[in-house]
Amino acid sequence: MEWMNNKIGEAEKWHFVFTNRQAAFNDLLSKEPKPPKKPTNEHNSITCDTPTPQKPKQDFKVMDEDVDYAL
Repeated sequence: MEWMNNKIGEAEKWHFVFTNRQAAFNDLLSKEPKPPKKPTNEHNSITCDTPTPQKPKQDFKVMDEDVDYAL
């Protein structure tokens, strides 16, 4: 809308050329077949009954030069 209010001279024709090309593109795009949707497991979820193994916690030794930076 702003462009229509501020157009000048030769640029006045550009709008119609663009809208015609955009309409032709949209027409071609509407005729192109849509790719099929990929199947999902949204309604058929997968459950795993295997328990997750627990890792033992490790203690870390703080080196002397890192003592100032240790939390």
